[in-house]
Amino acid sequence: MFFRDTFSRSSSPPTWKGRGWGRGGNRSTFTRWYRLVGADCYHTLDYALTIYLGTQGWSYKDWVGSFYPAGTAARDFLACYAQQFGAVELDTTFYGTPTPSRVRTWFDVTPDDFLFTAKVPRTITHDRHLVDCRDDFEEFVANMGLLGHKLGPILIQLPPDFTAGERPALEAFLRLLPAEYRFAAEFRHCSWLTEETDELLHQHRVAWTMIDLSFMPQRAVLTTDFTYVRWLGDRRKIVRMNETQLDRTAELDAWAQSLKAIAKEVVHVHGFVNNHYSGHSPADVRYLRRQLGIPTPAGTEHLEQRSLL
Repeated sequence: MFFRDTFSRSSSPPTWKGRGWGRGGNRSTFTRWYRLVGADCYHTLDYALTIYLGTQGWSYKDWVGSFYPAGTAARDFLACYAQQFGAVELDTTFYGTPTPSRVRTWFDVTPDDFLFTAKVPRTITHDRHLVDCRDDFEEFVANMGLLGHKLGPILIQLPPDFTAGERPALEAFLRLLPAEYRFAAEFRHCSWLTEETDELLHQHRVAWTMIDLSFMPQRAVLTTDFTYVRWLGDRRKIVRMNETQLDRTAELDAWAQSLKAIAKEVVHVHGFVNNHYSGHSPADVRYLRRQLGIPTPAGTEHLEQRSLL
């Protein structure tokens, strides 16, 4: 019923099996195997129009001098970021619902084709475990809606102690989701890695979030007509955010091949890298873009990332 695979942490691309999704968003009627052997198999797809890649947040002082030009003021970070990447995951919304004026500022300083995704506040997902949170959730969605056409999927990141035993809470919360917005759900407890979870998300048009996280299996499932990917890594291994400290090229090569296959089965792929993945998430985004053949924005070709490797 779903395009599905669970794969190990190796540099080899996974082999896929499952029922796919049509490019128009309708469920297809075929089942087929994919063996990912190289980009030549997928040269007809324009990944720049299909795959949105960015970082998780942009407000990092460590990036000044390595990603942002030396002397860049914090108030100019987002505008500078948007010159180089076309999408960003709003990490700040995890810590609280932004004010309408702040959301309008984000809209005003970014290009017309820029895309934001936003994390549901932790007071809803982590503190209340999705229970008794309707008013706060509706306020959050209303404020994020001020982004208009620049708002992409909203991420429901659930905590590691949120287990499948709390499925009734998840079911009730999913019924609250407004149809005019799209949502993705991220699970960090292995009890959710079931076909029952896939079916539940499918019923509500919610995307399964694929994560590269130290303590979770990498499981690729398509439950709707778009997908969401997050590269998270291990916080214990990164001490600063201004340069690459872990060599992730093998993992990113495998992911790039996987994204090429996934992109043929959905309308859009949204993928965001955390600084704790390799130490400097802009470098990882640029590497993925190169592997996918996505052009570098005009005028930014001279910018380089620092690396310890």
